Amino acid sequence: MHPARFYTLLQFLIRFGECLAVGIYIPFLYHLGLSKAEIFFINAVYWLTIFATEVVTGALADGKSRAWSVRVGLFLCAASSLVYPFAGHVHLKWFIISVALTAEIIEGIGNSFISGALQAWLADALGRRGEKQNLKRAYASAGYWGSLGALCGGSASFGLLYLGFNVGWLTRTAFILVALAVAFKWMNGEGEPLRRMTEIQALRASCRLLMTNRMLVWISVVSMFFGLVLTFNLTWVPHFTQQSVGLGLGVWVACSLGLAAGGKIVEEWKNLREREVTSIVAANLLAGAGLAALGLCPGMALPIIFVLLHEMGRGMFYPLIDGSIYNRVDSSYKATFGSLHSMISRLGFGIVLFIGWLMMKGEKSETSDSRIWLFSGLTLICAASIAWLLRPKNETRQAL
Repeated sequence: MHPARFYTLLQFLIRFGECLAVGIYIPFLYHLGLSKAEIFFINAVYWLTIFATEVVTGALADGKSRAWSVRVGLFLCAASSLVYPFAGHVHLKWFIISVALTAEIIEGIGNSFISGALQAWLADALGRRGEKQNLKRAYASAGYWGSLGALCGGSASFGLLYLGFNVGWLTRTAFILVALAVAFKWMNGEGEPLRRMTEIQALRASCRLLMTNRMLVWISVVSMFFGLVLTFNLTWVPHFTQQSVGLGLGVWVACSLGLAAGGKIVEEWKNLREREVTSIVAANLLAGAGLAALGLCPGMALPIIFVLLHEMGRGMFYPLIDGSIYNRVDSSYKATFGSLHSMISRLGFGIVLFIGWLMMKGEKSETSDSRIWLFSGLTLICAASIAWLLRPKNETRQAL
């Protein structure tokens, strides 16, 4: 199977499996008696776990095997879905939070094994075939199909609400294991480094590159602030489903279609892929504007439109970032550098949620979702504007 086709298939399956938790995750945590502040806290731990383990797992992917790293990560993500149901069988708050934290830590470690390794595998697989110029477009195409996988999985998750939370978690486990089986069958050595380094050598080379390349530093800082989008991820399900499950499903469809549209725009619009800095800032502004508008507009029809805009910005952002990074890094330490970048950006994600926890601590769920979205959207717009002012000069045009 062609590497780009395999990568797209695996992204579809991973996103399908992951998003089987969309409709049940936050309702399940509320069902356990957790407050919004506590939900922000356990998710902050999740992102800080990725921050703490990214570089180690990335170096292992370059030093040992990228395919091995992705398979280990998928196995751990499946295991995390098996841990969560245990929290529903006790009524002690401290035990419930302990089980939730255990599941989040396992999931975080699993995703850190996948992060960087999978993108680096595709970059070198295409490089071996002389198709490096197609990398950013391949990321965008996979993002488009991954969003459709998320649409299917997330939509199914709202149906799983009627079958019970445990059924939802077990179904998620099963589909992640399907992705694992596909990785075992088709993920081969084609995407491994052209030249092997030890883990320490890969880490040193990655740090040296980050310290000497202004564009990569800029990308990492911009990615940190993009963590503000998580405030929508953790609040929209209860916000809309409390009116009706059908409305929640409608918002999820809008989320998925927006993400898919963003990936498709990057895939088809060559000029957007060429002008890296401009397009990355534009994606941030679009995501921030949609989020801020959500905080300002009550009702049902307008929020759907702004959800589309917000998610379109997110759908553009990730393939642009991945393409910009992996075309600048040597084959021998691509996964390590990808994990180093991810570690920096995930620190921002964890800080955003930790601040949210501190702001809501002791207030249960009374903090207005609209206020959170407005503040996060405006902050993201300000951060994107500052990033534009501090952008690397003489933007290069790369037809990727």
